[in-house]
Amino acid sequence: MSYSKACCSIPAVTSTYEAIGSMENIGDLPMYTVGPKDAKKAVLVIYDIYAMHNNTKQFCDILAKHCGWRVVMPDFFRGDDAHGKMDSMDTLLAWLGKVGTIEIIAPQIERVQNYLKEQGVVAATLVGFCWGAKIAVQITSQLPFFVGASMIHPSFVDVKDAESAGAPILALPSKDEPDMTEYFEILSKKPFGSLCEHYRFDDMVHGFCAARGDYDNEENRKRATEAIQLTVNFFSKCFNASA
Repeated sequence: MSYSKACCSIPAVTSTYEAIGSMENIGDLPMYTVGPKDAKKAVLVIYDIYAMHNNTKQFCDILAKHCGWRVVMPDFFRGDDAHGKMDSMDTLLAWLGKVGTIEIIAPQIERVQNYLKEQGVVAATLVGFCWGAKIAVQITSQLPFFVGASMIHPSFVDVKDAESAGAPILALPSKDEPDMTEYFEILSKKPFGSLCEHYRFDDMVHGFCAARGDYDNEENRKRATEAIQLTVNFFSKCFNASA
Protein backbone atom coordinates (compact mmCIF):
# COMPACT_ATOMS: atom_id res chain seq x y z
CA MET A 1 0.00 0.00 0.00
CA SER A 2 1.29 3.44 -0.92
CA TYR A 3 0.48 6.78 0.66
CA SER A 4 1.47 10.27 -0.38
CA LYS A 5 4.09 11.87 1.87
CA ALA A 6 2.31 15.14 1.11
CA CYS A 7 -0.67 13.77 3.03
CA CYS A 8 1.30 14.25 6.22
CA SER A 9 3.18 17.42 5.27
CA ILE A 10 1.01 19.85 3.33
CA PRO A 11 -1.21 21.84 5.71
CA ALA A 12 -4.77 22.87 4.96
CA VAL A 13 -5.17 26.34 3.49
CA THR A 14 -7.18 29.11 5.11
CA SER A 15 -10.42 29.72 3.25
CA THR A 16 -13.02 32.47 3.55
CA TYR A 17 -15.49 30.70 1.25
CA GLU A 18 -19.11 30.76 2.44
CA ALA A 19 -20.88 27.50 1.65
CA ILE A 20 -24.31 27.61 0.03
CA GLY A 21 -25.52 24.23 1.27
CA SER A 22 -26.99 23.28 4.63
CA MET A 23 -26.40 20.83 7.45
CA GLU A 24 -28.74 17.96 8.24
CA ASN A 25 -28.57 15.16 10.79
CA ILE A 26 -29.13 11.46 10.27
CA GLY A 27 -29.37 10.48 13.90
CA ASP A 28 -26.02 11.45 15.38
CA LEU A 29 -24.37 11.82 11.96
CA PRO A 30 -24.12 15.43 10.71
CA MET A 31 -24.17 15.84 6.93
CA TYR A 32 -23.56 18.72 4.56
CA THR A 33 -26.01 18.71 1.67
CA VAL A 34 -26.39 20.81 -1.46
CA GLY A 35 -28.36 20.44 -4.67
CA PRO A 36 -32.01 19.57 -5.39
CA LYS A 37 -33.73 17.72 -2.56
CA ASP A 38 -35.91 15.81 -5.02
CA ALA A 39 -33.02 14.55 -7.18
CA LYS A 40 -33.17 10.88 -8.16
CA LYS A 41 -29.37 10.65 -8.28
CA ALA A 42 -26.85 11.61 -5.62
CA VAL A 43 -23.13 11.90 -4.97
CA LEU A 44 -21.71 11.04 -1.56
CA VAL A 45 -18.45 12.89 -0.87
CA ILE A 46 -15.92 11.40 1.55
CA TYR A 47 -13.73 14.27 2.65
CA ASP A 48 -10.00 14.21 3.38
CA ILE A 49 -8.39 14.23 6.82
CA TYR A 50 -9.22 17.93 7.25
CA ALA A 51 -12.90 17.00 7.29
CA MET A 52 -15.53 19.73 6.77
CA HIS A 53 -13.11 22.28 5.36
CA ASN A 54 -14.57 25.25 3.47
CA ASN A 55 -12.70 24.21 0.32
CA THR A 56 -14.29 20.78 0.38
CA LYS A 57 -17.72 22.33 0.81
CA GLN A 58 -16.88 24.57 -2.13
CA PHE A 59 -16.06 21.47 -4.19
CA CYS A 60 -19.47 20.04 -3.25
CA ASP A 61 -21.21 23.29 -4.22
CA ILE A 62 -19.49 23.47 -7.61
CA LEU A 63 -20.15 19.77 -8.25
CA ALA A 64 -23.85 20.17 -7.46
CA LYS A 65 -24.08 23.19 -9.78
CA HIS A 66 -22.36 21.28 -12.61
CA CYS A 67 -24.37 18.07 -12.33
CA GLY A 68 -27.81 18.89 -10.94
CA TRP A 69 -27.67 15.90 -8.59
CA ARG A 70 -27.90 15.99 -4.83
CA VAL A 71 -24.47 16.10 -3.19
CA VAL A 72 -24.01 15.01 0.42
CA MET A 73 -20.93 14.98 2.63
CA PRO A 74 -21.28 13.21 5.99
CA ASP A 75 -19.14 14.42 8.90
CA PHE A 76 -17.75 11.04 9.90
CA PHE A 77 -15.26 12.65 12.30
CA ARG A 78 -18.00 14.52 14.21
CA GLY A 79 -16.25 17.89 14.22
CA ASP A 80 -12.72 16.53 14.62
CA ASP A 81 -10.00 16.58 11.94
CA ALA A 82 -6.25 16.11 11.44
CA HIS A 83 -5.19 19.41 13.00
CA GLY A 84 -2.74 18.67 15.81
CA LYS A 85 -2.16 15.14 14.54
CA MET A 86 0.29 15.83 11.72
CA ASP A 87 3.56 15.60 13.67
CA SER A 88 4.13 12.09 12.33
CA MET A 89 2.49 9.48 10.14
CA ASP A 90 2.26 7.19 13.17
CA THR A 91 0.17 9.76 15.03
CA LEU A 92 -2.05 10.31 12.02
CA LEU A 93 -2.55 6.60 11.39
CA ALA A 94 -3.36 5.96 15.05
CA TRP A 95 -6.08 8.58 14.90
CA LEU A 96 -7.46 7.28 11.60
CA GLY A 97 -7.48 3.81 13.09
CA LYS A 98 -9.96 5.06 15.69
CA VAL A 99 -12.24 7.08 13.44
CA GLY A 100 -11.63 6.20 9.79
CA THR A 101 -11.35 2.49 9.07
CA ILE A 102 -13.68 0.89 6.56
CA GLU A 103 -15.27 -1.08 9.42
CA ILE A 104 -16.17 2.21 11.14
CA ILE A 105 -17.16 4.19 8.05
CA ALA A 106 -19.13 1.58 6.05
CA PRO A 107 -22.09 1.30 8.49
CA GLN A 108 -22.39 5.09 8.50
CA ILE A 109 -22.40 5.22 4.70
CA GLU A 110 -25.09 2.54 4.72
CA ARG A 111 -27.17 4.81 6.95
CA VAL A 112 -26.75 7.64 4.45
CA GLN A 113 -27.63 5.24 1.64
CA ASN A 114 -30.87 4.27 3.39
CA TYR A 115 -31.68 7.92 4.05
CA LEU A 116 -31.15 8.81 0.38
CA LYS A 117 -33.36 5.91 -0.71
CA GLU A 118 -36.11 7.18 1.58
CA GLN A 119 -35.72 10.56 -0.14
CA GLY A 120 -36.32 8.95 -3.55
CA VAL A 121 -32.72 8.57 -4.74
CA VAL A 122 -32.39 5.48 -6.93
CA ALA A 123 -28.60 5.41 -7.45
CA ALA A 124 -25.53 7.21 -6.16
CA THR A 125 -21.83 7.59 -6.74
CA LEU A 126 -18.85 8.38 -4.51
CA VAL A 127 -16.13 11.02 -4.48
CA GLY A 128 -13.20 10.37 -2.17
CA PHE A 129 -10.28 12.66 -1.37
CA CYS A 130 -6.96 11.39 0.03
CA TRP A 131 -7.92 8.87 2.75
CA GLY A 132 -11.52 9.07 1.57
CA ALA A 133 -10.56 7.85 -1.91
CA LYS A 134 -9.52 4.49 -0.50
CA ILE A 135 -12.76 4.24 1.46
CA ALA A 136 -14.80 5.12 -1.66
CA VAL A 137 -13.33 2.26 -3.68
CA GLN A 138 -13.79 -0.17 -0.80
CA ILE A 139 -17.44 0.84 -0.48
CA THR A 140 -18.11 -0.15 -4.10
CA SER A 141 -17.34 -3.74 -3.12
CA GLN A 142 -19.96 -3.64 -0.34
CA LEU A 143 -22.87 -1.46 -1.41
CA PRO A 144 -24.11 -1.85 -5.02
CA PHE A 145 -26.26 1.28 -4.59
CA PHE A 146 -23.06 3.18 -5.40
CA VAL A 147 -22.44 2.70 -9.11
CA GLY A 148 -19.09 4.48 -9.47
CA ALA A 149 -16.31 6.19 -7.52
CA SER A 150 -13.99 9.11 -8.25
CA MET A 151 -10.62 8.97 -6.45
CA ILE A 152 -9.20 12.49 -6.26
CA HIS A 153 -5.57 12.85 -5.14
CA PRO A 154 -5.86 9.44 -3.43
CA SER A 155 -3.72 8.23 -0.56
CA PHE A 156 -3.14 4.70 0.80
CA VAL A 157 -3.35 3.33 -2.75
CA ASP A 158 -3.47 -0.47 -2.70
CA VAL A 159 -3.96 -2.79 -5.68
CA LYS A 160 -6.01 -5.06 -3.42
CA ASP A 161 -8.72 -2.40 -3.47
CA ALA A 162 -8.71 -2.53 -7.28
CA GLU A 163 -9.06 -6.31 -7.13
CA SER A 164 -12.20 -6.07 -4.98
CA ALA A 165 -13.74 -2.97 -6.59
CA GLY A 166 -17.37 -3.48 -7.49
CA ALA A 167 -18.02 -0.49 -9.74
CA PRO A 168 -16.21 1.70 -12.29
CA ILE A 169 -13.40 3.85 -10.90
CA LEU A 170 -12.05 7.24 -11.96
CA ALA A 171 -8.63 8.23 -10.61
CA LEU A 172 -7.33 11.81 -10.64
CA PRO A 173 -3.93 11.68 -8.90
CA SER A 174 -1.71 14.74 -8.43
CA LYS A 175 2.06 14.91 -8.82
CA ASP A 176 2.42 13.66 -5.25
CA GLU A 177 0.63 10.36 -5.83
CA PRO A 178 2.20 7.10 -7.03
CA ASP A 179 1.92 5.67 -10.52
CA MET A 180 -1.41 3.83 -10.81
CA THR A 181 -0.76 1.81 -13.96
CA GLU A 182 -0.90 -1.55 -12.19
CA TYR A 183 -4.05 -0.47 -10.34
CA PHE A 184 -5.79 0.22 -13.64
CA GLU A 185 -4.47 -2.90 -15.33
CA ILE A 186 -6.37 -4.82 -12.66
CA LEU A 187 -9.50 -2.71 -13.11
CA SER A 188 -9.36 -3.18 -16.90
CA LYS A 189 -10.05 -6.88 -16.44
CA LYS A 190 -13.30 -6.23 -14.56
CA PRO A 191 -16.67 -6.51 -16.36
CA PHE A 192 -16.88 -2.71 -16.09
CA GLY A 193 -13.22 -2.18 -16.97
CA SER A 194 -13.96 -0.22 -20.14
CA LEU A 195 -15.71 2.45 -18.06
CA CYS A 196 -12.74 3.10 -15.76
CA GLU A 197 -10.70 6.25 -16.36
CA HIS A 198 -7.35 7.62 -15.19
CA TYR A 199 -6.02 11.17 -15.62
CA ARG A 200 -2.96 12.55 -13.88
CA PHE A 201 -2.73 16.16 -12.65
CA ASP A 202 1.06 16.30 -12.48
CA ASP A 203 1.05 20.09 -12.28
CA MET A 204 -0.99 20.06 -9.04
CA VAL A 205 -0.12 19.20 -5.43
CA HIS A 206 -1.85 16.67 -3.23
CA GLY A 207 -5.12 18.15 -2.00
CA PHE A 208 -5.64 20.68 -4.80
CA CYS A 209 -9.38 19.98 -4.98
CA ALA A 210 -9.98 19.91 -1.24
CA ALA A 211 -8.45 21.29 1.96
CA ARG A 212 -4.96 21.89 0.53
CA GLY A 213 -6.22 23.63 -2.60
CA ASP A 214 -6.32 27.37 -3.16
CA TYR A 215 -9.46 28.28 -5.08
CA ASP A 216 -8.31 31.92 -5.12
CA ASN A 217 -5.38 30.83 -7.30
CA GLU A 218 -6.44 30.96 -10.95
CA GLU A 219 -4.54 27.84 -12.06
CA ASN A 220 -5.64 25.80 -9.05
CA ARG A 221 -9.26 26.85 -9.59
CA LYS A 222 -9.03 25.99 -13.29
CA ARG A 223 -7.59 22.53 -12.67
CA ALA A 224 -10.02 21.78 -9.83
CA THR A 225 -12.89 22.72 -12.14
CA GLU A 226 -11.48 20.34 -14.75
CA ALA A 227 -11.38 17.57 -12.15
CA ILE A 228 -15.01 18.26 -11.28
CA GLN A 229 -16.04 18.17 -14.93
CA LEU A 230 -14.22 14.87 -15.46
CA THR A 231 -16.02 13.52 -12.40
CA VAL A 232 -19.44 14.67 -13.63
CA ASN A 233 -18.84 13.19 -17.10
CA PHE A 234 -17.67 9.92 -15.56
CA PHE A 235 -20.63 9.68 -13.19
CA SER A 236 -23.03 10.34 -16.06
CA LYS A 237 -21.62 7.26 -17.80
CA CYS A 238 -21.87 5.23 -14.58
CA PHE A 239 -25.51 6.17 -14.05
CA ASN A 240 -26.36 5.39 -17.66
CA ALA A 241 -24.61 2.02 -17.47
CA SER A 242 -26.48 1.06 -14.30
CA ALA A 243 -29.93 2.14 -15.52
